[in-house]
Amino acid sequence: MIASRRWPVHPAPLPGEALSSWLRRIADRYGASLEVLASALGHARCGPEELDTFPPAGFARELARRTGVDVHRIRRMSFSGWTPWLIEQMEPDPEAFTSYTRQFSVLLPAGRLRAREIPAWRAWLPSRPALRACPQCIAMSTPPYPYQLLWLLSLTLSCPFHGCLLEPRQKAATYFSDWERKPPTPRPADSRVLAMDDRTWHAMTTGSVYLPRRQVHTGIWFRLIRTIIDELGATLTEYRAARRMIMRIWQEAGYPFRAGPLSWRPYEDYPLAVQLHTLEATATAIHFLESRALMGLGPDAAFFLPGPSTPRGEL
Repeated sequence: MIASRRWPVHPAPLPGEALSSWLRRIADRYGASLEVLASALGHARCGPEELDTFPPAGFARELARRTGVDVHRIRRMSFSGWTPWLIEQMEPDPEAFTSYTRQFSVLLPAGRLRAREIPAWRAWLPSRPALRACPQCIAMSTPPYPYQLLWLLSLTLSCPFHGCLLEPRQKAATYFSDWERKPPTPRPADSRVLAMDDRTWHAMTTGSVYLPRRQVHTGIWFRLIRTIIDELGATLTEYRAARRMIMRIWQEAGYPFRAGPLSWRPYEDYPLAVQLHTLEATATAIHFLESRALMGLGPDAAFFLPGPSTPRGEL
């Protein structure tokens, strides 16, 4: 049955679900494995990490023929389907870091951060797995447990459905037997975190984000928050007069400067705990900007201020 041209039985993909998660749930309906299902689609050696990052050419189109699900929706279940808005390009480019993180200036004046060439850098994709999960989503599901694409990135801190923090995982994305035996207690997310994550969720599901001044394209939102992240972790010589403001943001977030590390690295290369603490500081910075508790020194801080709008055009 699984080798037939059109699969007669398959669950619908869930909002924000990762491609490998959906395929595992389809395979479960036929008593098969993910590997068997991938083989039926002509890709016997295609594993979950490849499916969620960069599926083979033609994979989404063939899957659309088997399920009837729109091919564009299937492509958005993998990171490669979000180029160039979330990830500028899937192939590493030494100049990608500067073009992605220097397009806007929010906390620091334009041109304050120096250009950097990082050969293997890709926006948001961690150098080590960053799997997390919502304990309430898992508690309300049954095996094979579905998981969201955002759980695989350090891009959000909370669950958009339950408002609780995502909990780090050491096991594979489909293995939750430890949570079945001893589920973690859900921890409510801070309001500042919820506000930032709600916008990111809308960016991933609707293609746009509402900021105080106007509605902006998904690509602008991802670059704005990645810019703030880089500004918060800049070197002390790059801060100059903005040093006191940056230190105040870190203090209000409850963490030391740069969340601990003394030397600069791209956000994606830091340990998961440092990335998550930096996201909290980013949510704090956005809250300060929108409440006028501080004034960003960059021209694009205007995105977060109420009133007439004169920021740059959409991507």
